[in-house]
Amino acid sequence: MKNAIRFAFAQMDPTVGDYARNTAKIIAWVRGAARKKADLIVFPEAALCGYPVWDLANKKAFVDEGLKHLKKIAAATRGRDIAVVLGFIEPCRDRASTRASYNALAWIEKGRIRTIYHKQLLPTYDVFLEKIFFMPGQKACVVPWKGRKVGLTICEDIWDAPYEIKPLQALQKQKADLIVNISASPYYRGVAEARDAQLKGHAGRYGFPMVYVNQVGGQDDLLFDGRSVFCDERGVVLFRAPAFTEGLFYFDWYPERNKSPHEVALPQWTSKPRETYNALVMGLRDYFQKNGFKKAVIGLSGGIDSALVATVAVDALGAGAVKGVTMPGPFSSAGSWKDSEILAKALGIAFEVRPIREKYKDWLRVSGLAAGKRPTVAMENLQARLRGMELMFLSNDEGRLVLTTGNKSELAMGYCTLYGDMAGGLAVIGDVYKTDVYRLAWYRNTAGYVIPEAVLKKAPSAELRPDQKDEDSLPPYEVLDEVLFLYIEKNLSREEILRKTRGRVAAEVVADVIHKVDHNEYKRRQTPPILRVTEKAWFGRRMPITNRFQG
Repeated sequence: MKNAIRFAFAQMDPTVGDYARNTAKIIAWVRGAARKKADLIVFPEAALCGYPVWDLANKKAFVDEGLKHLKKIAAATRGRDIAVVLGFIEPCRDRASTRASYNALAWIEKGRIRTIYHKQLLPTYDVFLEKIFFMPGQKACVVPWKGRKVGLTICEDIWDAPYEIKPLQALQKQKADLIVNISASPYYRGVAEARDAQLKGHAGRYGFPMVYVNQVGGQDDLLFDGRSVFCDERGVVLFRAPAFTEGLFYFDWYPERNKSPHEVALPQWTSKPRETYNALVMGLRDYFQKNGFKKAVIGLSGGIDSALVATVAVDALGAGAVKGVTMPGPFSSAGSWKDSEILAKALGIAFEVRPIREKYKDWLRVSGLAAGKRPTVAMENLQARLRGMELMFLSNDEGRLVLTTGNKSELAMGYCTLYGDMAGGLAVIGDVYKTDVYRLAWYRNTAGYVIPEAVLKKAPSAELRPDQKDEDSLPPYEVLDEVLFLYIEKNLSREEILRKTRGRVAAEVVADVIHKVDHNEYKRRQTPPILRVTEKAWFGRRMPITNRFQG
């Protein structure tokens, strides 16, 4: 430890508004880090109150409550030889402002708040709306500490490319020689590589080391992956905290060493199915724990989507908390019913069969329709809505949250039924394309075989009419998902997609996909919260429902 500075990375999973528990955890970690002789413990952005808080930032009582707990944390540092960096919300004293608070950082030492810094760059793109709720900070902040000048930044402050203000440039002018960045940076597939490039690029460009601490856990539909790092002045990552894991992690930095040790690389499974699967498990677990839900119910169709959702639920909640229900209708195959039962046994979950055939016939009879008539769209949707009613009845009767099983490809194209298969409390795979559903299922079976081979190999079908297959009315999913990715995540036009696919996809297919995506925006506005795992999830894609533009 000679000449070393010990950093404690407090990779925390806070709960929004739970000041008592968040504060208790913060104080316990500060004390634990002090016992481990840490010099500096760094918590994520808004760790005291949780993130994001949306309009809570403009509730005086909410902000004032946070200040009370901040004082408790400061008091807990008395007599301890450790500095604390902590994210919180500070009230704005400007009475003329329509925004009542700052996204702030407190530097705490020896029982007092030594410095407060206000976040300067407030993102208003994708899933972020910070400029609506916060006032921007006006100046950079450097703290003298242990013979060094520590520059303070919050999340977006280091993602400065689109902004005129460059916080790191200002800190360089103030002779900062170490940067601390506290973040609540949400997860999506590919974000780890993007963050690495950003941190390493800044460190090498400006010539100062960077301590980066990120939030972990789920908050509503947003997932936070942690992966806090220390990057030296050459842009070499010397330390990484694990992904999707809450905890207190330590790193000893020897500033006077001239030669950096070997870089700690990202794991090989970064941006692979294992990563996405772990993110979904974490998000589902936190959604239940933080909102007080105890049990889940899932409609098992015998298809790949419901099989994956059930498996994620078991890994997140435990088999005892999950129930699967199969609801065979007039066109359900015996294999689908049996595959659902095999899956339920493999997972060890409660299983129930609740046929909808007679209810379907009764509805048609009352409506004056013949049961043997070739199914119309209304008759197809009736089956989905009868299943939705069965699941919602069980939800109320047994106190179970319904997990919907629709994937991103279906939601994009409108192949989902309002008040039917869209009914529920959480959409687990609503941001997972169909082709990725298969990749996740295959990955999960490598960790322990639970999803039947028959489910993995059968042709996708809603089984709402005789011999129905998804590809009767959709392009092959490999084609569909490529077009959806380019249109939704890369925001390309019809002509750009055609050029990108280089003749592999017909122009009429691209046009039809774009039309269906745009036309079904009204449906997606009515989904349950969707766990975000892609760069452009539905929550971050703000498109008008009424939209005649054809592009």
